[in-house]
Amino acid sequence: MNTMIKYLFTLLILLQAGALWAQQPAKVAKKFFADPEMDIHTPWFQKGNVCTTYDEMMSYINNLITRHPETASLSFIGKTQKGVEIPAVRIAGKTRNVKLRVLFLGRVHGDEPGSTESMLYTMDRLLNDPDLAYLLERLEITIIPMVNIDGGSHLERVTANTLDLNRDQSKLATPEAVVLRNFYNQYAPQVVIDFHEFQPLRADYTLISTDNITNSFDAMFLYTGNLNVPQELRNLTAQTFVGNARKALDAKQLRHHDYFTTAKKFGEIIFNVGGINPRSTANAFSLGNSVAILMELRGVKIGKTSLKRRVCTAFTLAESYLKTAYDHADEVMRVTRQAAQTRNDIVVTSSPKSVDDYVLPFISMNTNQMVNVKVCANLSLESTPTLVRKRPEAYYISALQPEIARKLQELGVKVETLTVPMTLDVETYTVDSYKEEYSLFEKFYPVKVKTTVNTKQVFFPAGTFVVPMNQKNGNVAASVLEPEAANGFINYRIYETKQGEELPVYRKMNSDK
Repeated sequence: MNTMIKYLFTLLILLQAGALWAQQPAKVAKKFFADPEMDIHTPWFQKGNVCTTYDEMMSYINNLITRHPETASLSFIGKTQKGVEIPAVRIAGKTRNVKLRVLFLGRVHGDEPGSTESMLYTMDRLLNDPDLAYLLERLEITIIPMVNIDGGSHLERVTANTLDLNRDQSKLATPEAVVLRNFYNQYAPQVVIDFHEFQPLRADYTLISTDNITNSFDAMFLYTGNLNVPQELRNLTAQTFVGNARKALDAKQLRHHDYFTTAKKFGEIIFNVGGINPRSTANAFSLGNSVAILMELRGVKIGKTSLKRRVCTAFTLAESYLKTAYDHADEVMRVTRQAAQTRNDIVVTSSPKSVDDYVLPFISMNTNQMVNVKVCANLSLESTPTLVRKRPEAYYISALQPEIARKLQELGVKVETLTVPMTLDVETYTVDSYKEEYSLFEKFYPVKVKTTVNTKQVFFPAGTFVVPMNQKNGNVAASVLEPEAANGFINYRIYETKQGEELPVYRKMNSDK
């Protein structure tokens, strides 16, 4: 079978509903992903192959809270597009000392039901395992087990308006993203862990090997490589939190790797390892000054196969992150507080390190053996800056652009308004090049621009929006206001521009610069 026929054959299999044997054949599950011996009493384990419904989840949560009224409480962060309330379970001890706030998320993608089951099991263990009770002396834990309820009700990845919630953390085009960000802004967690699931078999794998290969990992880590996140916070995330979690997985012989996905470039398959885009939770919440990690667990399109192992993997990670947060609570509070006060230059664009001989272990479904495959890879965690600008004192935004101001406020950015007109020396952006992408993304065609920055006097009438950059979410503002930013407001067409145009966003620099 030649490579293209094999690719098309695999793609056809992936499109077939219920082709669980293709994703994870029984012999692969038995040898590499055997279930551990453990008792799990969450709803999915009490019935057949149909995953836990919203009503079953709520019944399970309410039962837990009824039995633990002094430790657990239920609230709702908002509603989905179909009017369903999104639950948040708060678990806290009786001590009144200042506590570190930890937020766990599940089911941001609706077709990843193992993440919800893992969060329900985590609640059960936190409330019923006496060996974990000490964690609540220093931690307050909030768990949102199913964010994308509308998608989850049909096992669909996207929300009701067919948008990907984990591609929406910058543009906030879904109500669920808005209420999640609003809750994050109000709750201000120092640690955020977002649990996802990944699909083991991808059609692209047929183009890098003559063998039939599938992903070999139980879990993959996605944590920030964004260069606008202060280095100390990046180190705390990668070395302490992720480092300890790797050891916890190793102790249970669970395989892991940094998160990777594939893309085609000039017909060649490229593996993108890690990520820096603030459109997803790991980077969005890291820019919001949290230790933030997105966990990808094996699970999409394999039904109930290896479900105990998947839940065990997720709980192993959750327990590790909670123990690390407990052991390093003072350091986490200090580093996240300092991150909110950082005033570094702005890295507008960066480039990942490219390597041609990156080795990844896969499972051969032909021989049922582990095989190493050399791939071309882009390593986001080793990115270097390609465009850096001095941090302004403030951004000034035309009063004719209220949508920009509204989106910034939804992201948690403080936006002020001029009460009297002013004439100021500011930096202006002029669009030198404008390119609309050919590929549709989330129902629109993204735009890429390059600009020239010049200094001139500009008159700003009363009503002009002002974004001070000495605020805690200054890096969030910069990530969407700089015109070349890959996930910025121009890229996402929050406002429109064209070549040769002066943008309605201005940079007021400090007088001593």
